[in-house]
Amino acid sequence: MGLQPSMAPAVAQGADRRRLSSDDRRRQLIRTAVDLFSRHGFSGTRTRDIAAACGVSEAILFRHFATKEDLYRAILDEQQQESGAEEWMAQMRDLAERRDDRAFLRCLVAQILKSFRENTPFHRLMQFASLDGHALADLFHERLGWPTFEFLRGYFEQRQKEGAFRECDAGVAVLFLISATVHYATIKNVFSVPGLTMSDDQIADEFAALALDGIRNNTKRGRK
Repeated sequence: MGLQPSMAPAVAQGADRRRLSSDDRRRQLIRTAVDLFSRHGFSGTRTRDIAAACGVSEAILFRHFATKEDLYRAILDEQQQESGAEEWMAQMRDLAERRDDRAFLRCLVAQILKSFRENTPFHRLMQFASLDGHALADLFHERLGWPTFEFLRGYFEQRQKEGAFRECDAGVAVLFLISATVHYATIKNVFSVPGLTMSDDQIADEFAALALDGIRNNTKRGRK
């Protein structure tokens, strides 16, 4: 179903009507949509609100995003590009090939912390999407969440076969590390809980060390 224009009048007089290139305008609309969705939720944000915040008419928004799904996929495209997901995954694959377990775990934690720090509105938006059972949450898991999880679980299982990691459910181990990191990043960046004085680099070191101590095969510890 296409995005439905509201019955509101055109953008108010005096709104920002700077002439932007098509790509820049599209990027502005995406970022504004993320900001408004993350603050007011999906039901509390109308298409005219997004357009007005950018100083354009709803017709301009519909020109870039004919359907809701177009807008949601564009939001994920923007997040994937801004977070450097492809570069990060290439780095993770390289560390996996080299069997550098500590660096592998630290790289995972550091990427999650970086994403929450640099794009807090997106992660606030994903909280809304998950709680509301919104289509954007499903798209996120389909495109980014589950493929990343399967890659991580595969690495943990491989290291178990090689005797480096102790026997346990590899998926649970991955979820434990991801959940702890996401929870910390959420309370620090989304909820702005005070008193978290350690830098993200320090937290990445600490979490990676704790995870490695927990997953490493006990029989291997004395040899390292």
